[in-house]
Amino acid sequence: MSINPENIASYDNDYDFRFRYETLRALLNKNGSALQILSDLEADLNHMHHYDKRIKRPIQRLITEVLLMAQELNLMTGENYSDLYGVIAKIRNQTDKLFSEQQPNADQPFVLRLDDPDDPDPLLIGGKAFNVWHLGKHFNNLAPPGFVVTTAAYNRIIEDNNLHNRIRILLNNLDVTEDEAQFKSRTQTIRRLIRESTVYGEIEAGINEQVERFGQAFPEELWAVRSSAVCEDGSHSFAGQFDTELQIKHENIVTAYLHVLAGRFTDRAVKYRIHNNFREVDTPMAVLFMPMVDAVAAGVVHSTDIKDPNSNTMVISAVPGLANQMVKGEEQADTVMISKGPSPEISWVPPVNGDGEKTRKTDYISNEKFFEIAEIAGQAVAEFGHELDIEWAVDKNNTVRFLQARRLNIPRMENPEIAKPSKRKDTLPIIEAGITIFPGRAEGPITFLSPGADMSKVPEGAIVVVAHPRPELTSILPKIAALLVVEGNPVGHLATLIREFSVPCIFRLGKNEKILHGKNIISVNATKRTVYAGMRWPGIRERVLARIATGNRHQEKSGPLYDLILALNLLDPDAASFKAKSCRSVHDTLRFMHEMSVRSMFDFGDKQNRGWNKKSKKLITDLPIKLQLIDLDGSVLENSNNVSPENVESIPFKALWRGIMDDRLFWPERWEKTMRGMPADFQEAVLGGNRGPRRASDKNYAIIAKDYMNLNARFAYHYAMVDAMVGPGTEPMTANGGWKKTTPQNN
Repeated sequence: MSINPENIASYDNDYDFRFRYETLRALLNKNGSALQILSDLEADLNHMHHYDKRIKRPIQRLITEVLLMAQELNLMTGENYSDLYGVIAKIRNQTDKLFSEQQPNADQPFVLRLDDPDDPDPLLIGGKAFNVWHLGKHFNNLAPPGFVVTTAAYNRIIEDNNLHNRIRILLNNLDVTEDEAQFKSRTQTIRRLIRESTVYGEIEAGINEQVERFGQAFPEELWAVRSSAVCEDGSHSFAGQFDTELQIKHENIVTAYLHVLAGRFTDRAVKYRIHNNFREVDTPMAVLFMPMVDAVAAGVVHSTDIKDPNSNTMVISAVPGLANQMVKGEEQADTVMISKGPSPEISWVPPVNGDGEKTRKTDYISNEKFFEIAEIAGQAVAEFGHELDIEWAVDKNNTVRFLQARRLNIPRMENPEIAKPSKRKDTLPIIEAGITIFPGRAEGPITFLSPGADMSKVPEGAIVVVAHPRPELTSILPKIAALLVVEGNPVGHLATLIREFSVPCIFRLGKNEKILHGKNIISVNATKRTVYAGMRWPGIRERVLARIATGNRHQEKSGPLYDLILALNLLDPDAASFKAKSCRSVHDTLRFMHEMSVRSMFDFGDKQNRGWNKKSKKLITDLPIKLQLIDLDGSVLENSNNVSPENVESIPFKALWRGIMDDRLFWPERWEKTMRGMPADFQEAVLGGNRGPRRASDKNYAIIAKDYMNLNARFAYHYAMVDAMVGPGTEPMTANGGWKKTTPQNN
């Protein structure tokens, strides 16, 4: 009997195809496992430092999985990517070196006094306490005495009460949830867990010891218990995001301490960290304890006028008594402008509704005291080396106390040439009033937001009008075009955050707010404190939406293990740099191997099509995917080269298509939301178009029979593989490898 060479060649092709296919499936299975480990590690690294031993084992398991994938890729391609072995070995050596590093000193103190002469570590006492210590060091008796319960104590309480994993689980995926009720429920649960925690004995003893020490000099002393998180009052202010406890008696001081710790997880604080890309592990909470100042007046001083930094002017706001309601935006303040120089002059800012006089006075604080506050603030600026935002108080002995100091962030003024006004001379502003908090122009639909309203419902790009500047409004700042406020003080917490988020804003509209009712679209020039009806500046609306999209596109986190494990540097598979040697992280190697393995399989199928191209038929669908059907047994009812899904009789294919086309999936809306702000060429690559989701010469294949389907599709740089068979008698294997017998179902 003779052997037909064509049969031998056909057998070899079938074997090679089967070998590649099975190897690809094994590689993709490992890829799925590796991506799950990668996802878990991203959550872990949000809560653990790189030297934490708890993440060593999953990283080692991940690198082992990646090495096995590299072997399978090289089996598929004839060792074309052997460079991967050296890359993976280098990453493994670098991670092992990180794990061998020494942890910070485990004997860090739980309690530190503010009058300690040694320079404290800001990572131990937090940003607010460090700035208060700095004030006290250089200005005797300017800052009140006090002490700090350190971040080491916070970490110990979390560990002693077994809260680490529970907090990690509750915070997982909160950055992408759209369910506001679920968000609030989870953060509320975390706060409850912390408030109900037991304080470690040494920590409680340290707090009581310090309180008793102060009590010897001040028997009736009440306490202010304030947050001092790491990174607070730095380049990011966290203004008003955490909770403060005032007028606390000695017997309640430990409870107040736990309440301030729990305030680290207020809704607004969690959203602030998410938006600014802070890892949870990077902002542990220290707590500052200071005896209450019996204040006759209090307020905030800005060491320069942020609206006009070149004016050589300070801004001071004041209220009688304590200023805690003022900085929250719930109490109106008296505001003065004081010129700097040897002969300072004072002028009063008009109140919300009324004409102020430049020479008027108050009965609770004198002009002379304003001048004294300005003089000390100028000295503090010289000592700190930058402009300051300072909370102050005047006690009953007429002594000025500085309670807090943070860097004053001065906004960059908009270039007036960027957006030119309309040439229509008959268009006049409908409002000319208020105080500029952040300059700039914006246009958009108007939204009136009442207290207690669901802020998650505020539309993106809206111009929002509110009565009071409450810190809770922080959550909408990243997505709105502008903010208009009826009342408010230019030195409150929300004003600080508005400048951080660069949102054009006007405070103190007063009765003018009534003019806005009934309007749909308005234009705001916060620089000149004017509001217009309708659209006024060409291109401004587009710029506003681009700013919002850019601000909401989170940058990758960084850190030693982030860079080695999670960072993704290989973004363009068509770039010349898309090579094995260019991989700098585990994520890079996964990205590279996934691309090359499926590309190898597709290329092999394209070359060995064995007549498939002649038999394949194009699926006609509104979805942006190019799919060729290969009919094995007459499951396609149409004879033409173009086939509609309803004329395909393959049971697995029909089940898949029924899910894809479910009425509950709104594909255009999903694409629009996901792709908002993305470059046009990226949208085309993902959603199709002239180029389509694969190269023009390539195809996505679905091999179908009445009871079988094998789908291999590429969607931008993601791949889908579905291998399905239906029939009576069997289901997936049991744990011991045997088949599970079932009764056939007519589904």
